[in-house]
Amino acid sequence: MAKTTPRRRSALDNPEEVLNLAQRLLERVRPYAKWLVLAGVVIAVGLSAWGINSMIKERRQEKAAAALAQVTPKADLNAPDAAAAKALEKFVNEYAGTRTARDAQLMRANLLYRLTQYGEAAKAYESLLDGRDPGWDTLVNESLSYCYEGMGNFKKAAEVLKPVAGQSSDPLKSEVMRRLAMLYEQAKEPKEAAAYWAKLLDQPPDPALVPYLREKLAAAEAQGKK
Repeated sequence: MAKTTPRRRSALDNPEEVLNLAQRLLERVRPYAKWLVLAGVVIAVGLSAWGINSMIKERRQEKAAAALAQVTPKADLNAPDAAAAKALEKFVNEYAGTRTARDAQLMRANLLYRLTQYGEAAKAYESLLDGRDPGWDTLVNESLSYCYEGMGNFKKAAEVLKPVAGQSSDPLKSEVMRRLAMLYEQAKEPKEAAAYWAKLLDQPPDPALVPYLREKLAAAEAQGKK
């Protein structure tokens, strides 16, 4: 246990000295008292508002999840229905900003694609790109490329699909590159197509596919020289 020094004993034994010290400290703080109080009030109000806002968001999310459960059975991809796509659009607008709204927008985009409404599906997929989650954006871009392909815009479909090749791993990467080669062929871009056929050959391909890949590469290179 620490020994009480004489100086500390004299301070403790002299209440008036302690009181004077407290008064001096109070005098120093007094000019800033109103600002300290104001800062405390602002912090308290901010914390209270944050708590209320979080609670409101959570309740809205719970309500959105319950509402989506009522819409989901109608959004059957095996039997696409335009009315279901409309119901999902209404849901997305009503619960915008919630996690559930993003899930609903993805369902709606998939449904619109199945309904061959490629332009509307592309808009729905594009609204889901946020740049915060590379894995999510890869999934959305791959779906988006199918929409542009459906619209006959093969070059745009390839441009959208390009980043997916960089994010994918085998065997998915090989499939993405094969699609890129085919899209560039359809877009009348034989040099770009040849580059991807060559990349597929540079990888260890299935031996049965080697003759096919060589044939496609030769045809693309010949077309590129014209």
